[in-house]
Amino acid sequence: MKFYKDCEGLCFFLSVHFIFFIQIIIVHNISDNISFNNNSDNIDKENYNIILLLHKILFYIIIFITFYSHLKVGTTEPGEINYYNNIEILEFYYFIYKDIIELREEYKLNNKIKTEKENNVHYCTSDDEEQKLELKSRINDKMMNIINNKFKIKLNRCLNCYVVRPYNSHHCRTCKCCVLEEDHHCPWINNCIGIFNQKYFILFNFYAFISVIYCSSLLYYYSVFKNYKFFRNDLKENLIAIFWGLFAFIYGLFVLIMLIEQRDNVKKEFKKFRKDIDIRRKMMGIKMRIIFGGKFSIKWFLPFYEGGKRYILFYIKQKKIELYQMKKDKEKEKEKEKNE
Repeated sequence: MKFYKDCEGLCFFLSVHFIFFIQIIIVHNISDNISFNNNSDNIDKENYNIILLLHKILFYIIIFITFYSHLKVGTTEPGEINYYNNIEILEFYYFIYKDIIELREEYKLNNKIKTEKENNVHYCTSDDEEQKLELKSRINDKMMNIINNKFKIKLNRCLNCYVVRPYNSHHCRTCKCCVLEEDHHCPWINNCIGIFNQKYFILFNFYAFISVIYCSSLLYYYSVFKNYKFFRNDLKENLIAIFWGLFAFIYGLFVLIMLIEQRDNVKKEFKKFRKDIDIRRKMMGIKMRIIFGGKFSIKWFLPFYEGGKRYILFYIKQKKIELYQMKKDKEKEKEKEKNE
């Protein structure tokens, strides 16, 4: 995977790290020397300094998790579909979404909805275009239609790179490839958001919002409220407080909107299943396990544990073992029937 896709994306990516750096400087420079009354003893000052130090350490932990999430979402391969892995991508897509596909069929039966027949679209290309495209997919149209009918899934062929891709996969012009379960291409991370790195993107927005709120709280509480006598006479501190307040509001609102959009995008796929709430909840549960890498636990909130990719590979391995055992059991049953 090529990380530096374009200069614009690289500039946006580095600008986010610059924001992290500014937050660290602001919190680090928060004054721990506040004038106490003459009646106050040194114990009060020591306790105050310890509490402020603990707040700073906690903030550094949050900003490190935010930084690491941003680095992971930018460097993790989002789910590229190419000539070499086209068949494998379709294979594990079916394995992963098998339960969701079965729930869709159950929903159609419960609500008596007829299955829509897919129209076969024939793409007309010139001889030159055919020569460029024919090597980019090992799956021909006939094979694609067989897979559609057998597994009851919707596949289509990309007109740009000619690979066969599953539902909700799109071609990214910046990355110049199709991405499995692509959400969008984000210049702030210089990468696409796909099924393999969506967890890191959600965590990045979540912790970025927390870090900007926490940074602002520490700045205004300790530098403005607690140290107001010095603050009102210091022009530099006043300008920093005003500038950071405006920037924090814009930045915090932006990451919050992105976080809400991610929540809505996950739900969007299952909005049409309103008639059966139970099936919709089951689908949402499967989808969340796919994104975050398993059942709900503390690992959901930590970017140090892999999300979709690890869960998908483990899930496929388990499914293949189950299918292998089923074949062995059937073979044993046939042998018993022959012996009888």
